[in-house]
Amino acid sequence: MINPQFFSVTEMIAINGRNRPNAIALQTSSEAVTWQDFDCLVNAAANALIGAGVNRGEPIALLIDSSIWSWIQVFGVLRAGGVMTPLNTMLSPEALLALLVDSKATHLIVSANWNGLAGQVLDRKIAAEHFPVLLAQDASLPSSLDLPKLVAGAPKIPPTVVLRDQDPSNIIYSSGTTAQPKGIVHTHGARTATAAMLAVTFRCSATTRTLLTTPPHTNGSFMVLLPTIWVGGTVYISGGFNPDRYLDEVRDFRPTLAFMVPTMAQALVSNPKSRQTDWSSFDFIVTAGAPMPSELKRLTREMTGNRLGELWGFTEGVATVIQPHEMEERPASVGRPIGQCEVRIVDSGDSEVEPGVVGELVGRSAMMMAGYHMRPDADRDVIWRSPDGKEFLRTGDLGVKDADGWITIKGRKKDMLISGGLNIYPCDIEAVVLTHESVLDCTVIGVPHLKWGETPVAFVIPKTGCEIDADKLKAWVNERVGRHQRIHDVVLTDAFPRNTLGKVMKFQIAESYGTARL
Repeated sequence: MINPQFFSVTEMIAINGRNRPNAIALQTSSEAVTWQDFDCLVNAAANALIGAGVNRGEPIALLIDSSIWSWIQVFGVLRAGGVMTPLNTMLSPEALLALLVDSKATHLIVSANWNGLAGQVLDRKIAAEHFPVLLAQDASLPSSLDLPKLVAGAPKIPPTVVLRDQDPSNIIYSSGTTAQPKGIVHTHGARTATAAMLAVTFRCSATTRTLLTTPPHTNGSFMVLLPTIWVGGTVYISGGFNPDRYLDEVRDFRPTLAFMVPTMAQALVSNPKSRQTDWSSFDFIVTAGAPMPSELKRLTREMTGNRLGELWGFTEGVATVIQPHEMEERPASVGRPIGQCEVRIVDSGDSEVEPGVVGELVGRSAMMMAGYHMRPDADRDVIWRSPDGKEFLRTGDLGVKDADGWITIKGRKKDMLISGGLNIYPCDIEAVVLTHESVLDCTVIGVPHLKWGETPVAFVIPKTGCEIDADKLKAWVNERVGRHQRIHDVVLTDAFPRNTLGKVMKFQIAESYGTARL
């Protein structure tokens, strides 16, 4: 019998190099790499890593920016058989050291921009039982790659490592918005499934042109990068988000796909240039990672000519999507599960609920993680088993499904308040606060209360040039919400602590509020 063949994402780079040798794979404002040269450079990186002592199945940490050089290292690690482990460059040296120790990375790859941060981490290595070998980019290298020289010197023979579908591909650390980050392990098979499933979801083809503005440590980057690689499209690497530059890139590169977090959308709709920008090249602008306020969603849809869609996702491997053409009719919904993904809703007793009843979303898919890195306890906690024995992942998100299968998110399970025995979902209160003409953004947390157990507090960012009286806003909100939803306090602030994708770090807000009122 002839067995079906497994194709890893890195193998698709090689296949595209043969099938589309002169088509552009990676591009920046100043340089471009063809698929043939991309494959050649990934071979060079993989062979160099193997020569430096990287062994199959070893975690390789990366403290890198988003550049052609950096992405070549990412896929070089995978082709060498290593387990790609990108680290968040926004973290403190102490936090990075903790992730290096947790991952047990054998090597650390650092791009020139982060040599200083890596040095600060190195200064703390005496406190660690284990520390990886440093493989830094030479700080003297110019910011622009000498691509012809690199390609000419790169070995044409790929490494002999054969990747299997059950081999670990990456460790992606969770955002840590509510707890210590956990390392999420995906296999090569899961990453292949991710690429194929999202290519269908985002309607990708060889003509896809993806604008990439987010860094390698977030799974949101892979959400648009992997399907583009899978179909042999072109990725424009912006290197970071700047509103004016972004609008120029939309004009010049004419992208068809992009990932846009709410903080990016807010900056763009506030930029006068956005109204003169032609967005017609886009097939899909996907927002994900953090909930987008309804008014901002409306303004973004208006700005882009209704090209905004939304993906609700769980890095561990569950996702729903609402297409741009569906969002006008159901702007509050995150759509339905993507192909090869099943989502159910369960109550606190782990029984499935009827349509219209709020519960926790659990899901399973072809792109599910293999587990948390060295955390069997967390693996046990995240599994929900259906009556017929199928394994689902608990997402920690609360939601409701209507009779036609459309899902609406009600917030995080950990964020839900129980006040006087009644469930309160912060997003319901936030939606009311955001209708006030002077409010730019809002987040609601629960704080301890002697009588009610918990009570909601609203943190509010005023719009530029607007003054808000906290007591008057509190009264205004409490006239418009249910009696059990009435807020205890309004706190005015200039900004919320957020992670890379714009998720509000609610636990930090709760800690600051509690400390201030002790």
